[in-house]
Amino acid sequence: MNISELTADQIFELEITRIAMQSQLEDILIPIFVIVSAFVVPAVVVILVVWFITRQKNQYNKLKAEVMAKAIESGQTLPENFFDEPKKQRNLLKTGIICIAVGIGIALFIWLAGGAVQGYQLARGASLGIIPFLVGVAYIIIHFVEKKK
Repeated sequence: MNISELTADQIFELEITRIAMQSQLEDILIPIFVIVSAFVVPAVVVILVVWFITRQKNQYNKLKAEVMAKAIESGQTLPENFFDEPKKQRNLLKTGIICIAVGIGIALFIWLAGGAVQGYQLARGASLGIIPFLVGVAYIIIHFVEKKK
């Protein structure tokens, strides 16, 4: 059957059917895409971070091996602690201030974004900010306690 043989009503019904089928397909594909993306995107980010960290460590080890090979070729000895990495000093004060700021930011965001929410529900939501806030307070306390030792 050729499309030129169809009446206007039949063409209209075909178009309505096509649009309905397309809408049904979109109704199925969009949730599937969202669900898959919710798992795939974080997994890809984690894989990329692990890959970059591993690559950097491999490059560092390769450079260490080259330095050792050149030292052996030239007959020099390297000090025992030549490749020891310096100890990272934890900055608990900085970490504490950041945690406090994050806690305040979470509470403010929920408070400002929840304009239409009832008061007690808003307060419950904004109280989520208390967790990082108190963690930050704990870091600052530890900073000053360790400083006295």
